[in-house]
Amino acid sequence: MLLFLSCRQTDFERLEAVVKDQVMADAAKYLDVKPVTVTASIAPRSAGTKHDFYSEGDYWWPNPKYPDSAYIRKDGLSNPDNFVAHRQAMIRLSQISGALASAYLITNDTLYLNKLMPHLRAWFVNEATKMNPHLLYAQAIKGRVTGRGIGIIDTIHLIEVALAVQVIESAKQFPQQDVKTIKSWFSSYLEWLITHEYGLKERNNGNNHSTCWAMQVAAFARLTGNKKQIEFCSAFYKKELLPNQMSADGSFPKELSRTKPA
Repeated sequence: MLLFLSCRQTDFERLEAVVKDQVMADAAKYLDVKPVTVTASIAPRSAGTKHDFYSEGDYWWPNPKYPDSAYIRKDGLSNPDNFVAHRQAMIRLSQISGALASAYLITNDTLYLNKLMPHLRAWFVNEATKMNPHLLYAQAIKGRVTGRGIGIIDTIHLIEVALAVQVIESAKQFPQQDVKTIKSWFSSYLEWLITHEYGLKERNNGNNHSTCWAMQVAAFARLTGNKKQIEFCSAFYKKELLPNQMSADGSFPKELSRTKPA
């Protein structure tokens, strides 16, 4: 038994070393990159402003018979000409946030948080570059809708950012006003998620969209200290998400029936 435990411990230590090396390598890539927010790319088909996140439905294409008419759906086929710059910028922010915050947790070197803060300020503090705290224009479809509730899934990448903000807050090395403003942005976005018709529709979708809504609400509620929403998400998961989505055999029928199960 002791030999078995020793082997398991050694394996864990090896895995831990590999993960740490990967984290530090990722962090090194982001030490000198500049912030890129939604204001860096203008979406020509967006009904919003330059501060509004915009994305388009993946499976919607121009009608070949009538090029200037409303888009048509081709389920499972992603349109390569859709606007994706805001998604890419948010994914980039998520990757930067996760890598630099994790590197700080490993090394306790505030250099990594110092490199992260300009990105957070650009997205959530600076008036010229910050994103508005809503998703009114996500998953739009040309000629049909300027935005949809299912677009809320696009901001799952902000979960990693919220976790990084908690790391920064615990470090207590930065101006409290900046941290307060960032948390206020997340509080505003959380309020939008739980009150706007898009958020309510996403919550009640009954599939992976409901799960991604709950993931975000729980993460942002934790960051902002919203105990009511934390408790709601816990109950929602136990009473609604799992019972209504997972079959007795562990499968998720609503996902398996799709062309690209999530």
